[in-house]
Amino acid sequence: MKIWIDLDNSPHVLFFKPIIERLEREQIETVLTVRCFSQTEELAARHGLRYCVIGRHSNPLHFTTRVAATLHRAGQLAKFVRQHQPDVAVSHGSRALVLAAWTLGIPSMTLYDYEFVSARIFNKLSKRVLAPKIIAQDRLAAQGLDPRKFTSYPGLKEETYIYDFHPDPAILQELGLDPNRLIITVRPQANWAHYHDPQSETLFRALIERLRRQRDAQVIIVPRTQSQRAELVAQYHLAEAPFKVLERAVDGLSLMWYSDAVFSGGGTMVREAALLGVNVYSTFAGKLGAGDQQLASEGKLKLVLEPGAFGQIVFSKRKASPQFKPDERSKTREFIYRQIVDFVKAHVSEAGVPVAV
Repeated sequence: MKIWIDLDNSPHVLFFKPIIERLEREQIETVLTVRCFSQTEELAARHGLRYCVIGRHSNPLHFTTRVAATLHRAGQLAKFVRQHQPDVAVSHGSRALVLAAWTLGIPSMTLYDYEFVSARIFNKLSKRVLAPKIIAQDRLAAQGLDPRKFTSYPGLKEETYIYDFHPDPAILQELGLDPNRLIITVRPQANWAHYHDPQSETLFRALIERLRRQRDAQVIIVPRTQSQRAELVAQYHLAEAPFKVLERAVDGLSLMWYSDAVFSGGGTMVREAALLGVNVYSTFAGKLGAGDQQLASEGKLKLVLEPGAFGQIVFSKRKASPQFKPDERSKTREFIYRQIVDFVKAHVSEAGVPVAV
């Protein structure tokens, strides 16, 4: 059995790594492709994955150019994957993979965890779709998802790997951070995402001005791309204290673990920090997903809704590191893993190849 997995964005590295390792332990071959975007390639290399880079992100601003870029990468993927002949394809929201797999007649499984993403292509062309159980099914159905294709999974995407985490203090030395001073980590918004709300930029500007006054702090800015890094440094004058704008991928979980506060313009980093028990604020101004809503209702995530709210935040050093219990593992990873294995077994069996179940 052979599974093709495409890592389309940086969060997919940590998500798929334990799944890939287990597949290979159980003698299920994987073909791994990576898009050159948002440190995805750097992180895949850092975590020892074997992959081939296919395509890069061109950051198009208009819908038609986005479609053209996706179609171009789909063609590149199809050309590469045709020679490997995988039985199935799996991704966490890679449109290019879904298109390439459909073109080649390869059954695809798509996972996604934000119900306001443009998901029609996944819902239409994928053979199986997985999303967190907390997302209302009527919302998914509104985007054309056939309930016969859909399987809900327990927990959040980040729970496939977060409970294996062990903080590495080497991150402090790597970034030249003084653990006795305030450490604040900031992840900007994805301005190019189709669900981006301009209010997020207003919030980000207010956050930067608030942090500029926090002279005792070490503010680590974690840009999503090199082009965003250059834009942030120039637009917000971040080349001086208290700011340090990262130039490369780092151990993000360890950085957040040793941070006294984390601010993020959306998504994965917010939920990772919340699950680790870190003091985390969301500056995402788009439609809030069910996962973030749940964490906010549990008091694990603070939502910043207006620029003036930053003035009310008082920063202080934590007296102790956040605590979470590694033995409190959710069933998320096991459930998703079994779904992937069952998917490939079912389609290999349909092709007339005997499969041990």
